[in-house]
Amino acid sequence: MSDPLLVGIDAGLTNVKAVAFDRSGSAVASASTETPGRSPAPGRDEQDHDDLWAAVAGVVGDVLADEAVDAAAVRGVGLAGHGHGLYAVDESGDPVCGVKSTDDRGSDVVEAWDADGRLDAAADLLGWRPFGADPYSLLGWFERERPAVAERIDAILFCKDVVAHRLTGERATDPMDGSALVPPDGDAGAVFDALGLDTDPSVVPERVDSTARTGTVTPDAAEATGLPVGTPVATGLHDVGACALGAGVTAPGEATVVLGTWGQSVVVTGGPDEGTGGLPRRYLDGWLRYRGTRAGAACLDWFVDEFGAEWRAEASERGVDPHEVYEERAASVSAGADGVLFHPYLNGTTDRPDARGGFYGLDLDATSETMLRAVYDGVATALALGVRDFEVPVADLRVGGGGARSALWTRTFADLFDETVRVPDGEEMGARGGAICAGVAAGVYESADDAVAAAVGVERSHDPDPERVERYRAVAEAFEQARDAMGPAWGTLMALSEQGTGE
Repeated sequence: MSDPLLVGIDAGLTNVKAVAFDRSGSAVASASTETPGRSPAPGRDEQDHDDLWAAVAGVVGDVLADEAVDAAAVRGVGLAGHGHGLYAVDESGDPVCGVKSTDDRGSDVVEAWDADGRLDAAADLLGWRPFGADPYSLLGWFERERPAVAERIDAILFCKDVVAHRLTGERATDPMDGSALVPPDGDAGAVFDALGLDTDPSVVPERVDSTARTGTVTPDAAEATGLPVGTPVATGLHDVGACALGAGVTAPGEATVVLGTWGQSVVVTGGPDEGTGGLPRRYLDGWLRYRGTRAGAACLDWFVDEFGAEWRAEASERGVDPHEVYEERAASVSAGADGVLFHPYLNGTTDRPDARGGFYGLDLDATSETMLRAVYDGVATALALGVRDFEVPVADLRVGGGGARSALWTRTFADLFDETVRVPDGEEMGARGGAICAGVAAGVYESADDAVAAAVGVERSHDPDPERVERYRAVAEAFEQARDAMGPAWGTLMALSEQGTGE
């Protein structure tokens, strides 16, 4: 019999990925495609269930068609996907709506709830404040603006749960995504009542443990994907939790920063009330807190797309990856970017959707390389402060995501934290987290901790440099000063951008 393979599916906001892993956590084959979506109006960001399933079926089929993969060796499938938003099906299981977490149509609903006290009442129950793209605010919007649509909702799902529904026919979610609907005491109905929602709380789906079997691959799903009929499908995790698990972060006091398209600051806690700020969520047998910066590595992509033509030309001439040149140019500038600061809030944060990006401290001597280094430093500083502000003692910090390929970036975190920072092996942390869930559900591993011991290693580590540590303390202080000072202006600037010039 072939060695067991586990398939992890990660349906993110930018890409849909499928990866086949062996028991040691090594990727055997992978495939990726752009996440489908549509924007029918400004501020709207939607995802059609059928389009999402087609993307997933396509990448899974590509993985199983790889000559290195024996489809018969697949023992389980595990899922990860972006959180929040509002995905729903009707009584027959047909799609009702698919709204991504980058949609902001619920913002004025939240403002109304804030004005009449309902938001505070819900936040007291949940332990966090609903925002413009969470399931509650979006449900409130549909009740107000599309009541016929709201009336059809029989079950609220999350992105990964749509995939599970298509794979297995089952309608469920995991406790982590479920925490966006269910408060720590388990009474979602109290939140519905506090917000004055008309929808019956029975739309909240069953919660199945992340590492448990939510169902098995149906004949129809097998035909669409190439997966063997009857393959166990694990419930999986919100992608933030999947990335933490894929990086080997499972115990209270362990933390990770996920340096992907978004940036995420994550720390595992012993309970929902431990720590401050961010969003508390159930995670495996415990809890975690996380805070998202809606543009992490995307800030670098934006800057080099707009201003890096010369560097890309150099990379082409040298026959190297452009990111190698970007990093060399950034490293030519000292830590702290010669006093130039960058706020990476190009798409806001989960705490402050109205936050805006900006460069500060520019003078006539500033160069493109100076600004490039400021982008690297600014993204890292925002994520490091995100972990620090949870006020949870951290014993082990890891950096994952695509940006972790950059030694400059990961070294910067060691200097910002003044602690040793570890970079896990592998790159697809979210998919590996999903595959670990599959492995436990299928009996390939005894537990999540057993899986981490077998499947997650450390590629490299960085120790802090005392001189750079002092420089980054000053950077962090200036970063916070500028952030606090700019807060009142962000709303004004956002309003101007929404109005346009009219010319």
